[in-house]
Amino acid sequence: MTKIADLHCHPSLKPTFNENIENSWVEKKNITTRALFHGGGLSDKLRKLAIDLFLKNMARYTQSNLEACLRGNNKLVFFALYPPERPFMKPDRPFDRGTNGLQKGLLNAIFSRLGIDVKIIRALTGFSKAYVKGFLKDIYEEPEIDYFEELLTEYNTIRHEHNREYQIAGYSQPVKLKLINDFSEMATLTNFELAGIITLEGAHVLAKYRKDDLFEAASINTLDANAQQALKQSFIDNIRRVKQLEFPPFFITFSHHFNNLISGHAKSFKDADNFITPGFSNVFDQSKGMDVGFTTFGKELITDYLLSKTYHNRRILIDTKHMSLKCRDEYTQLVKALQPDTIPIICSHTAINGISTREESARRSDTNKLDKKSYVSRWDINLTNEDIEDIFDSDGLIGICLHDGRMPGGRFKKLVQVESREMGSTIRVQRLHTQMFLTNVFHVVRVNLAHIKKLNAQGSALDPREAWKTVGLGTDFDGIIDPFDHFNTSATLTEFKARCEDAIRFNFADNQERKKAKVLFVGEDFSRAYTRGQFNELLMGFTPEELVDKIFYDNIADFCSKYYTTTYLT
Repeated sequence: MTKIADLHCHPSLKPTFNENIENSWVEKKNITTRALFHGGGLSDKLRKLAIDLFLKNMARYTQSNLEACLRGNNKLVFFALYPPERPFMKPDRPFDRGTNGLQKGLLNAIFSRLGIDVKIIRALTGFSKAYVKGFLKDIYEEPEIDYFEELLTEYNTIRHEHNREYQIAGYSQPVKLKLINDFSEMATLTNFELAGIITLEGAHVLAKYRKDDLFEAASINTLDANAQQALKQSFIDNIRRVKQLEFPPFFITFSHHFNNLISGHAKSFKDADNFITPGFSNVFDQSKGMDVGFTTFGKELITDYLLSKTYHNRRILIDTKHMSLKCRDEYTQLVKALQPDTIPIICSHTAINGISTREESARRSDTNKLDKKSYVSRWDINLTNEDIEDIFDSDGLIGICLHDGRMPGGRFKKLVQVESREMGSTIRVQRLHTQMFLTNVFHVVRVNLAHIKKLNAQGSALDPREAWKTVGLGTDFDGIIDPFDHFNTSATLTEFKARCEDAIRFNFADNQERKKAKVLFVGEDFSRAYTRGQFNELLMGFTPEELVDKIFYDNIADFCSKYYTTTYLT
């Protein structure tokens, strides 16, 4: 059975911040709202109902615990280490942004006091009461927030698992995780071992912030001279420290949900789906730092410290997921300016928006209205065609996520709602989610192929089959997400891969068989399926088995064989 690689997931997040989870192998459900409000009166029962509505689509269980990875044949696991951003734990009271009267009433009922915040965060994240109280103490009592020390805590959780044996039911001998520093080490992996590569999510993980600066400042440039110097020095010192770890990170997702004071982020929290239940964007304020570009120091940090091989001997690549459009523009130019040094652009857990350029995407506001009639989400956190071309030109890599909240537009969501009400809804919804994932994959390939044709017309001699080389899997499992309903843990990845292979095979077959498949990859304008001729052109002679092997493992492996090597990084 061919291996699977997941470019972005969080197996160590919950075990690190919940002392009741004994290790990263075990499956664990988050504490339920019933347990949190056990024995409460009518007001608590109503609050429990409101919280369940607010969190109804979120994954409240471990998705990528290592046993699930093993059972799903995910043999190459990229551990995205993520000290949780404190603004993600501070509701934006008094909830005036984008809410109607009903939603305001619901939010004020849910987030009425700090003790309720503890319960909501525990239900959402799976963190323990002790850790959540510590995070809230940082917010309300402490002058500084040191994310880097929390990063080391999560790193040590994973380092503790390295080469430790566990006996898992159904396996004839103990299993273990092996952290690796060079892709060549994969060659020694046995059937009872997983390989792990460390990555980071959010540049905030490399810094110690004054709390008031983190919550109130627009950027590092607005701080007083002493505060600027202290923050800059913390970034620089901690990059040195992280590069000297036994297993240093391969890449860092530079921006994330909230302002890190040195780079802009895209809107990632969705608006309310209906008149009653609020969305995350109504509760947590992402506005500071959203849609801006890099600060001068942010660029220096990338070129002179992270990408540098001379600064403590090991390069750390940059992941553009969550970057604002302006940052993606600026980073692409930065990469081009560093040529002939090859710097591949990574976007580790993303989807496509079908918009041609970043400039065009910037003219549209990220709202439900933008997505209402679209098959895929048009929000600018997702990749434009220009982004896809830039990643191809840089020899980069795209991880397509399994995220019901990030990928679909309103038209697809309606299809899922209709199918969910029908008899045999499970198989129908599985087909739709297979269709959404592969529509994203084939769109990337279509854009790459058109780009290759254009380059070849200008004198290049690129193999059109290279259009397939940049696309892989980046689930974002355990990243506090709304996953696909039936492909929602790493244990389901083998089944999901098989579904994708079947879907490609049926679409490759004659028209009668295509009708049986009921999984059609939506084409250029997202209003109709590819024609048989268009679809066959995109296959380029590859078999369905070869294509799913590329998507689910080979492309990531090929990328790592070039760039996750001591020769390239050091």
